Amino acid sequence: MNLQGIRLVVFDMDGVLTAHPSSWEFVHHAMGVDNSENLRLYREGKISYMDFLRSDVNLWVSRDPGITMDDVIRILDRIPLRDNLGRAVTEIRDSGAATAIVSGGIYWLAQRIARQAVFDQIYANMILTDSTGHIIPDGNVMVEPRHKDSVIMAIQKNLGVSEAQTASVGDTVQDGAMFRHSAVSIAFNSVDGRLTGMASHSAHGNDLLEITRILSGAQ
Repeated sequence: MNLQGIRLVVFDMDGVLTAHPSSWEFVHHAMGVDNSENLRLYREGKISYMDFLRSDVNLWVSRDPGITMDDVIRILDRIPLRDNLGRAVTEIRDSGAATAIVSGGIYWLAQRIARQAVFDQIYANMILTDSTGHIIPDGNVMVEPRHKDSVIMAIQKNLGVSEAQTASVGDTVQDGAMFRHSAVSIAFNSVDGRLTGMASHSAHGNDLLEITRILSGAQ
């Protein structure tokens, strides 16, 4: 496969590599909690993203004070992944491009995905545990969803790759921050006209080989 000069392909995770739009919402639903008030406060700028993360995790701990990392991972393991995930990423890497995940989703899901497909770099958000593996309402923010541009620029600098050599794949308007630093930008199963309007290409379906087809023919 000829990637037309692309040396880095960056993927959002939730809704792109998975068939569910949000790993956080998936766990909220499984736990029977509602984070709408936390989301409102974050969107209105009344709490930071770190405080938003802590508040969301605290909902789980409040519902189940004994919840462990393994409990959350078992929930995340139920999230369906896109078809041909491993094959698509392998084809991209075999063509000479690096691959990365840049996601505001949960890191444990990214680790599961990385067992099926090799990514050179993974950026997603960590939930912390105590020494016994029990969840605590704290975390490590590697990606603030509104500022994915800073992450992709750091990857480009680290790998010595230019914007002209970068492709990115996303599904929400927050991925527009990556699109602005990518010569090829693919809106995958996006229902947001703001993102599709920014993208150089759009694709729909459950098969990630559609991404490789676009990349091999991208101009």
